[in-house]
Amino acid sequence: MREKHFGLFRRTSAVSSRNGGGFMAKGARRDDAEFERQNEAAIRESREADRIEPRAQAVTYDVRRGLVVVELCSGFTFCFPPERVAGLEGAAAADLGRVEISPSGDGLHWDELDVHASLTGLVVESLNLREWAPRLMGQVRSPAKARASRLNGLKGGRPRRSAKSSGSVKSPSGT
Repeated sequence: MREKHFGLFRRTSAVSSRNGGGFMAKGARRDDAEFERQNEAAIRESREADRIEPRAQAVTYDVRRGLVVVELCSGFTFCFPPERVAGLEGAAAADLGRVEISPSGDGLHWDELDVHASLTGLVVESLNLREWAPRLMGQVRSPAKARASRLNGLKGGRPRRSAKSSGSVKSPSGT
């Protein structure tokens, strides 16, 4: 009985690997130069993200104030009430105190609570950046904006308001 079962397994295994080989993706082959190019690009992207995105270097839960306190690599400290993060509402202080920083420093996680939070998302949400940052960034002078302004000036600038469009509205009878 045992040999029969083993033989069946061996036959099934051979058929599975033969059939699966036609459907499964083939491993991508890269030469060393391609790998180095991709690795260098990944390192550049990571350094750029480290430069412009918030990264945590320390995090604690302040029981007295009821706040999660995050020390950023930039030297700033950022605090938030845990109730503002989905999954942390009503969590015990002991569980909140077991917060850890993700390996890249861009997130926080509470393993016991199965909660993960993006540091960028927390900063954007807490400062309401979606509302006022676009307006603020629209005021920034960039080389592209200066170039566009010069080109518009060559075209005569903004069109002047004509006497017809002075803003007053007349009735159809002319009064």
